[in-house]
Amino acid sequence: MAGMVNPLELFKLKSLLDQLTAAHPKLVPFVRTVYPNEFAEGTIIDIKVTNPAGKVFHYNMRLSAEDIAAMQEAKTIGHGMASDSDV
Repeated sequence: MAGMVNPLELFKLKSLLDQLTAAHPKLVPFVRTVYPNEFAEGTIIDIKVTNPAGKVFHYNMRLSAEDIAAMQEAKTIGHGMASDSDV
């Protein structure tokens, strides 16, 4: 059936997220500081990526009410696979 989530893929995703947070221990505290308390309609998220060659990529977005609703829904869906130590 289309749209069904494979439970094995969820476990794989959880493992990948655990690896990411182990490699970048400041990420989870940062996200907990800004989300959801600082995410309101009109908030600007600004992302800058610099690759090893020095090429810079930049993107920013202003959050809409729809963006925030989508993030809340994603958080609700992901809540079941997160432990207390996760985001």
